[in-house]
Amino acid sequence: MITIAVANQKGGVGKTTSAINLATALAATGMRVLLVDLDPQGNASTGLGIGHSQRERSSYDVLVGETSIEEAVVHTRVPRLDIVPATVDLSGAEIELVDFDARTHRLDRAVKAAQGPWDIALIDCPPSLGLLTINAMVAADSLLVPLQCEFFALEGLSQLLSTVERIRQRFNPGLSILGGSADDVRSA
Repeated sequence: MITIAVANQKGGVGKTTSAINLATALAATGMRVLLVDLDPQGNASTGLGIGHSQRERSSYDVLVGETSIEEAVVHTRVPRLDIVPATVDLSGAEIELVDFDARTHRLDRAVKAAQGPWDIALIDCPPSLGLLTINAMVAADSLLVPLQCEFFALEGLSQLLSTVERIRQRFNPGLSILGGSADDVRSA
């Protein structure tokens, strides 16, 4: 399974919109897609029509080891598109994960253990460079960085690139940044 994290520490740049639209488009081409909502706001889950009552298990439960990805998956109305929804519990995960062994690899282990039918997994990250986003980058083969063409977005990009380089050096030497073409997604 190809895994792509959609991340940028700046909010409002279109991470969730990009993740939902890319997941839907890939599913429309026949790929089996898993979207992991790793943002405590849960907007990717809501955007795909997953109500709070349908979120019995979530990405939080996966991160803390209480459930597998397969057990947390909710099928969406979009054929071939499944989601691991988010709940507000994720907002406390940053603090809770500090005490866990291999806290930066929790999502990576869960993704690698997943036995589902998916061809590709997209991870919608929160607007920060905290432990949730680090988990996503460690689990990912590639990183997709939505940007707005403005000064503050470009200023934040250098910080993100620095973080990506540290992730490469310490945890995931194969992490690449996608360049925006459809061929990048297919070859990730």
